[in-house]
Amino acid sequence: MLLNDYLEKLKTKKLDVAKNSYISDSIVTDDFIADIYPDDNIEEWKNFNIKAFKKRNWSIFNRDANTKVKKVNLDYENLILFNNGILEDVKLEKYLNSKIKVYKISECQNKGNNIFKKIYNDRKKYSERRLSGIDDDKTTKLLVLNKILSDGIVIEVSSDTRINKEICIINNISTEHTLISPYIFIIVKDRAKINFLDLTVYEGNQNWTNVFYEIYLEKAAEVKIANLNLEQKNNLNTASFNFHIDEYADLLFSLINKGFSKKDVRVFLNGKSSKANIKGILLSKEEEFNDVFCKITHNEFQTDSNQDWRMISSDNSKSSLNGKIRILKNAKNSSGKFLSKSLLLDNKAKSFSKPELEIFEDEVTCSHGASFGEIEKEKVFYLQSRGLSKKDAIRTLIAAFLNELEIEDSFFKKDLIKEIDSSFFK
Repeated sequence: MLLNDYLEKLKTKKLDVAKNSYISDSIVTDDFIADIYPDDNIEEWKNFNIKAFKKRNWSIFNRDANTKVKKVNLDYENLILFNNGILEDVKLEKYLNSKIKVYKISECQNKGNNIFKKIYNDRKKYSERRLSGIDDDKTTKLLVLNKILSDGIVIEVSSDTRINKEICIINNISTEHTLISPYIFIIVKDRAKINFLDLTVYEGNQNWTNVFYEIYLEKAAEVKIANLNLEQKNNLNTASFNFHIDEYADLLFSLINKGFSKKDVRVFLNGKSSKANIKGILLSKEEEFNDVFCKITHNEFQTDSNQDWRMISSDNSKSSLNGKIRILKNAKNSSGKFLSKSLLLDNKAKSFSKPELEIFEDEVTCSHGASFGEIEKEKVFYLQSRGLSKKDAIRTLIAAFLNELEIEDSFFKKDLIKEIDSSFFK
């Protein structure tokens, strides 16, 4: 079925999409059906070309279709595998079966826990609170698609679980001209420690993946997540990552944003002494445009956040970044930092970076900075004088520029090297 046809049916049968117990009737409103897309006049979306997905009539994935997915050659013992946004398989080492549970959101009420209360059911949950006091939900309208088009999957990590090996979440996209809207809810219980590698692997072309994550870190949990897309060319990606961090919990989130891609990252530091460290890379080439909005809200005493970004644009492409730090009342002794550095490889390449601070409390520490530049000819000349070719000299300087982030994930770094060579050294 085509997306537009589906929306037409919703106008007369709105309750049909709310037949699942975890979907609120209020999610599907008349204004959403009238226009499912965000407003490109608002700050969070003005640098992304909404026409890229608005001008097409996308197909909705048919889970009964016979789509063949190639086996991804990854050396990971622990995999959670999605086929075109639909959970297909869970392969965990035996000792983890009792520590990590994967199930549908519709089963939450039967498990006797409070997860159901945290599931996204309110359009205002991730709306942007303007300085005027108005809650603007135009920023996150796309999230409704994930609710009504996806089963919704929960990944639950038990208390005191300590896992050193990465858990790899793979979403294989093998369709053509299709909208894929997975909704994944992760809850990491008290004192658990876990690493995730989140991969979207594109085998098909001209698809739109619209990913929605809700991730909760309970007391003293430690979570590392590395997010990247493979073979994304000719596909469009929008994604929303929403982190809720309780007291003494610690998040490290690393991502590469490339191709035609828009990522929305929202972090809520809800418990005292909670921490969030965001490391991101934006890469654009040819006619590509990619954009990131990252907002960290400090809600409690002595919370700490750090955003560190690197951007590289070449040819006639554009990369843009909007990083916001919001410190609310009762968040004394909190600290928020933002830094972005942009490298322009061609005269027509564009890069935008906009740090923002909203501070409603005293006795806090905040800093922000953004820089833009080109490859320094003197450094290229120096490396050439040491025996490197011009191409290898530039490659070395780009690698040094990105290595400032000190990203630990080995697969992440391997893909980054591959992406640099394919994008900027054809």
